[in-house]
Amino acid sequence: MKKGLRLGAWGLRLGGVAIAVAISSLTLGAQSPRFYPDDPIWTEPMTQDVKTAVRYEPDLAYQTIENLFWRPGDKVLGQRAKNINTVDEVPDGPYFVNRAGRIPLTPALVARASNTGDGPAPGRWTVVSAKSDGVTPGFTIRDSASQIWFVKFDPPEWPTMATGSEIVAAKLFWAAGYHTAEYHIARLNPSNLVIGKETRITPPGEMPRVMNQGDISWLLSGADLESDGTYRVILSKGAPGRPVGRIKFHGTRADDPNDVIPHEHRRELRGYFVFAAWLNHVDAKGINSLSALVTENGRTFIRNYLLDFGSALGSAAIGPRDGWEGYEALVEEPGAIGRRMLALGFDIPVWRRQDYFESPSIGRLPRDHSKWDPEEWWPHITNAAFRHMRPDDTFWAATKIAAISDDMIRAAVAEGQFGDKASEDFLAKAISDRRLRILQTFLPKVNPIVDPVLDREGRLSFRNAAVDAAVADRAPGYRALWYTFDNKANKATLIATTEETQSPMVMPPMPASEYIQVDLSAVGGPQPWTKPVSAYFRRNNGRWTLIGFERLP
Repeated sequence: MKKGLRLGAWGLRLGGVAIAVAISSLTLGAQSPRFYPDDPIWTEPMTQDVKTAVRYEPDLAYQTIENLFWRPGDKVLGQRAKNINTVDEVPDGPYFVNRAGRIPLTPALVARASNTGDGPAPGRWTVVSAKSDGVTPGFTIRDSASQIWFVKFDPPEWPTMATGSEIVAAKLFWAAGYHTAEYHIARLNPSNLVIGKETRITPPGEMPRVMNQGDISWLLSGADLESDGTYRVILSKGAPGRPVGRIKFHGTRADDPNDVIPHEHRRELRGYFVFAAWLNHVDAKGINSLSALVTENGRTFIRNYLLDFGSALGSAAIGPRDGWEGYEALVEEPGAIGRRMLALGFDIPVWRRQDYFESPSIGRLPRDHSKWDPEEWWPHITNAAFRHMRPDDTFWAATKIAAISDDMIRAAVAEGQFGDKASEDFLAKAISDRRLRILQTFLPKVNPIVDPVLDREGRLSFRNAAVDAAVADRAPGYRALWYTFDNKANKATLIATTEETQSPMVMPPMPASEYIQVDLSAVGGPQPWTKPVSAYFRRNNGRWTLIGFERLP
């Protein structure tokens, strides 16, 4: 990676054309190394304070039309993600933190996820705002410790479905690496609610006015009432910092000087498709996110959270999942509508031919996921990041999902407190089965070599992610092309070729060199595995350190 590109990706925005041209000229004229002493970078640099953040609130109707007809974002598809480090990974940053596959996750950690406490402080809840539009009720409350919480309910006749599904999805998205809110299941007794003096509401068809007790009763009429007169609720803790809008899936924020990579070229936003498909999170759109202005370690920056998973798994928030959800978009593209008309009704969609498991506790899901195709999954509304997704992005996401075990999935499901063991067992198995289908689909589609290590004795070991996940047979052998690498000139010189039946491989006699490049491919395996991956090592005090890795340049 050239110095100019490093500045372009992680450095400061340049205010003047003359300065930009001058720096470009200097960059092109000088010889820059490919790797620097701090490579690989594992934390995305926040180099400037955000001082003038303006709240961005997307319009759902506009987003639908925009993505259906105009397809915003970079028009050139097939480009490699631009926010990955030199070892082909996403650094920790404003959208994502490496957890699954990088830290020792446990079922207990997944069950806790982002939670820092046990929920609202004891005492009364003061209603400070209310959601009066849409089809599900909701409040924003302040507890006795002045902490803000957002409160949502289950729909009538579907107790635990929406609240439990949201808990499960939030835990697993956290395990994957995304920033999520703190969630708790609790019981609400209406007598514990008080209305703030300044709290206002805008009922449908009315002007804004001061909220009264009748409004509380009206809002609760759309929620599932328990026999003891209480309501099961899910509470999400207000994120630290000041809300400044939602996630955009293309372009950058003009008010954020650290936001220099178009969002359609961020791997974690492309890979979000795979995680959403896994958990059938069909509402994976900008409105179900939060961007917050936070200050940490002396720096003020924007952090981005995924929120509102009530329409995931078997839940559609207001009732069970409809069969078409996850298979078709909310509004079909004109070409798809035309093809369906030409079929004259003989092309019966997959979702119409499936048998479904349904229960009041978890909603509705296909009974068998063994033939589910994650590449055919579709959210209500697509976006530019999903359209720019490449096989190396889906492979990256699949490796994260592979690191989330069945025990972790069961721990997340248990946190949903569904109170129905048969349904809980089915849900845990469905999530595990969908995970397997994702691994079977996305891991073998590229060369799945991961984690190359070159030890002091010259033994090169690595793993095959597809074989480790038991979704592919072992390759008959592996080929390694060994190069010395001139870091300053970014030039490799082939020294030798070796073949072994498995890892580890032995390094052949090599000239003295600070850097080595090794191209690894399978011999006799699936065709995508014959395309080499490139690993770059630097020698330091007799030890070799991985500083670069390329899967699909």
